[in-house]
Amino acid sequence: MFIPLILAQSSGQQPGQNTGVTISGEIIEAAMNGSDMIVKSFEQDWQDFATGQSPVYIAIVSISMLIAVVLVSFWSLGWYSQFSEEGFSSGVVNEMVFPLLVILMLSNNGTMLAGSTLALRNVTVNLNSQLLSITRNGVTLKDAIRITNLDQGFVIATQAALAKCEKLEESKIDTQGNEIKPRNQCIDNTIQQAKTESQKIRQKKGLGSGTGSWNPLDVGGELINNLVQGFAFLIFSGLSAGFQYIVQLSFLLTAYVAPIFLVLSLLPVGAKPIYAWISGWLALTLVLISYSIIVGIAASSIVNAPANNPLLTQLIQAIFSPLLAVAIGTGAGMAVFTAFSSGVKFSVGLRR
Repeated sequence: MFIPLILAQSSGQQPGQNTGVTISGEIIEAAMNGSDMIVKSFEQDWQDFATGQSPVYIAIVSISMLIAVVLVSFWSLGWYSQFSEEGFSSGVVNEMVFPLLVILMLSNNGTMLAGSTLALRNVTVNLNSQLLSITRNGVTLKDAIRITNLDQGFVIATQAALAKCEKLEESKIDTQGNEIKPRNQCIDNTIQQAKTESQKIRQKKGLGSGTGSWNPLDVGGELINNLVQGFAFLIFSGLSAGFQYIVQLSFLLTAYVAPIFLVLSLLPVGAKPIYAWISGWLALTLVLISYSIIVGIAASSIVNAPANNPLLTQLIQAIFSPLLAVAIGTGAGMAVFTAFSSGVKFSVGLRR
């Protein structure tokens, strides 16, 4: 079967060797700490970004500086004309502030802009961590997600092991003439072993001493469906991890293009593009925290209830939560951009 093969290879065992219901440490870590592992996978990129060693960011800053020089040159003509008429008036001084700020932010390979962006990123990460530390139904949202993923992973692995039990005889006579039921004994032993291992992992990871209320026999009705459920579990898990990866990558790409939005804000247009960049960052932040809240609440709702469907949390994490989170985030981002634009138009109207 597909799932036992994966579990055997990930544990360093050969296909066909008796694996029981042991799940390797890598699979456990991926199931419980998927989002943390994805965030950590970008740590080196953010470190290079912050220290000015990212070749992508340096290239974008270089191009942005060339554009800034051209735009500031054209801007200086109008500013000099205004200065000739008004001298060092408040309007003339105000016109100098933003171009000088842009040049300052982009100087030294955009170090100041990178530091500001990194501060925004730290705020986003800390906010998401604080939300996941909220306690609901006696468990934090982060631990609820880890526990449900762990339990459902064990359900899938146990179902795969139970498929071997189905090949045994329902009853037979042993060498001493007693009637035994190999199939039932195999099923009972497999479930008990899975719950024991799950309890050990919970205690080791600080997730409580409960054994979980899941029962693989309650899932799907027929053990013959374990292969389909195993494939679905892997697909949903991959989609969930892929969504979280894309969100983290989007944060990094948004940070990379910040110099372009900043330079284009020198153009004499109503709404400055930097406002669109800020609203985009806020939209991504709302997508991230909305996803965490939705998944966390769903996990905390079923963490103490029997897991009648091992695909429930994975379905929520992979399909429904991303759709709802993106809808909330993009809607809020557009609202922020509209508010910025309206504020700029209102301030321009007051000046007139």
